[in-house]
Amino acid sequence: MITEGRCVVLIICVLLFVPETQTTDVTDIQGHRIENLGHPEVTREVTRDEGEVMITDTQTITQFVIQNGVRGLIDRVYIGEWSVTRRASLVEFLIASSTGRQLYLLYDQHSESIAASVKASYSRGGDIGVYNYQGSISPLEYELKSYFHRENLRNVIVMCSSTNTVDVFRQIYDRKMESPTIYWWVILEDDVTQQVLDNMREGTQISVALRVDESKYNLMRSFVNKEDELKLQNVGSWWWTPAEGPQHFLKEPLYKDLMDVYSDFGGRLMKSSVVDNWPFFRVMKDEASGAIVPDAGIDFHVLNTIAAKLNFTYELLLAEDGQWGGVLPDGSITGMIGMVARHEVHFAINEITITGPREVVVDFTLPYFLESTTIVSPAPAEKNRAFAVFSPFTAEVWGLLSLATLLVGPILWLISWAKEKHVLRGTWHADSLSNYTFNMFRSMVVQGNKTEMLQWSHRFLLFTWFFFCYVVYALYAGTLTAVLAVPTFEKPIDSLWDLLTAIEEDGYKATVVYQTSNEFIFKEATSGIYKQIWDVFDPSVGYVYTWDEGVEKVLTGKYAYMNAQLGAEIRAIKRGIHNYHFAKNTFYPQGYAMALPSGSPYKGKFEKLLIQLASAGLVDKWTRDEVAKVAGAGGGEASKGPGAITVVHLQAAFFLLAIGYSTAGSVLLLERLARFCYGRKEFEPTYVGRSGAFKGIGY
Repeated sequence: MITEGRCVVLIICVLLFVPETQTTDVTDIQGHRIENLGHPEVTREVTRDEGEVMITDTQTITQFVIQNGVRGLIDRVYIGEWSVTRRASLVEFLIASSTGRQLYLLYDQHSESIAASVKASYSRGGDIGVYNYQGSISPLEYELKSYFHRENLRNVIVMCSSTNTVDVFRQIYDRKMESPTIYWWVILEDDVTQQVLDNMREGTQISVALRVDESKYNLMRSFVNKEDELKLQNVGSWWWTPAEGPQHFLKEPLYKDLMDVYSDFGGRLMKSSVVDNWPFFRVMKDEASGAIVPDAGIDFHVLNTIAAKLNFTYELLLAEDGQWGGVLPDGSITGMIGMVARHEVHFAINEITITGPREVVVDFTLPYFLESTTIVSPAPAEKNRAFAVFSPFTAEVWGLLSLATLLVGPILWLISWAKEKHVLRGTWHADSLSNYTFNMFRSMVVQGNKTEMLQWSHRFLLFTWFFFCYVVYALYAGTLTAVLAVPTFEKPIDSLWDLLTAIEEDGYKATVVYQTSNEFIFKEATSGIYKQIWDVFDPSVGYVYTWDEGVEKVLTGKYAYMNAQLGAEIRAIKRGIHNYHFAKNTFYPQGYAMALPSGSPYKGKFEKLLIQLASAGLVDKWTRDEVAKVAGAGGGEASKGPGAITVVHLQAAFFLLAIGYSTAGSVLLLERLARFCYGRKEFEPTYVGRSGAFKGIGY
């Protein structure tokens, strides 16, 4: 029992040995200046300025003694010391319950003294940040989102008044600070757990130490029940006494790794946004209940497998606009992505491409399906066969052949004339220029040659000409057979450059599905072929709103539809793949993933299962199964190989024959008319006979 005299002695000692203005030792802890408080019974004000924690007295001991008396001072000394020690021991216990090495302490003026708590935190090792809550968690938010403080797990200990604690979690909710890498440890003096839960979303992981008396705290851990409600589960208790120190009892771990937490969803009903998008996810409406039910598709099998493995059921909700969605310039978010971002559903899985703007508002798992984008255009039309007989050679070659044929006759005639005038001198007479030219033409078209050449100068010339004609004929005959037997087509669209040319020169229109990643890559491009195509893109006719609409539009005119290859091919097969042409060169490789709300705690578990499904080949198997459902559909025309030669192939030959008949008839009429007008003798024909003088020439 403390007597009055002893109290007086105690007061004198306090006044003598404790200065009027308290100064404290300063210890530098991981870059933070933390003052070592020698007298925890005095209320402190703690502020953070440029990374430093400065603690100064707001009430001197002398003033306290005057206001509260000796008994109050004694109670404050012992009870305050115990309170600070108890709080520091509790903080140390909470930190020890986690595996994270990065720690943040958030406190307010309600906290007694945090120096001991900080020292207890520092004793566990790792980085430590201390923040004084003054109505905003912006400094803490900035630190948590900084890449300089990124760990697999960060711990935040909240040591604030009940009112401020609720306000802290309201701000966490408003700022969407859910993250699987942040764990919140909350020390509560009053029971405001329900208010805290009301300001939380799944993704904010917390453990609570709720004080129930002077020395004991109940320990609770957050979880989501089968009804999809956030609750706190009592997992044990912790207490501290001056005699025995800290002790605890745990039925379950106070902190549980998320991979273990979400290994079993306990039969929860999860919601997923979808659009009707076979072969990935075909859905139907149940006539009785009006509910959207799955029917088939690759992602349907993926989701069913994950649901069975993790023990949950799911409900499908259609995106009202029927779009995959994304972030619009006004900040609104459309389609399935918007439903996930607004936490209207737990996830979306339906051929969803990972893009930068989407990653700002939702989280994506690792991709489980990879493919590229293709260009679908109308099947190239078969070229006109009217002049197929001329197709083996180019116009340049035809021109050179005609020139060679026209020249060889005059050259042969010049040689013969020179031989007649200067060598044989009357013993041999050359043939006419027209006969030489016509016979050289006969050789070119493989019709023989009736000119007999007894002179070696003629023979050498004709030897080279006959060999030349043989080579030309062989090449022409072989190529013509191939051209006539196998149809030729107009130049197809096989690349983005071909598409740009077709748009600019042939009047083609590019089409994409509205609000998809394929629109985004062109719309956001700042240079290169993507931007060039977007510059000539016509939104009034270029947008379609479903995959089927895009494939069908190709058949209505000069449209080139750009979308992922698998879905486009399957839809083309159903409509007759022979009606379409798929570009040989694909572009924009893209990965499909599940879209989850930002900070989703089950992302890691979903990723692990998706990787296992892809690695095991199950995704490929389900893809083959869906393609097999339409194999042979659409009435495609099977290739029959080379066909028989028809009149269509030979119409150019008949056309030339008709020209020959017409020309010959016209010449005959002109001759008859001229003979009638000028008389018979002027038009008597002159023949080169077979006299002895012309024996060397002959016919």
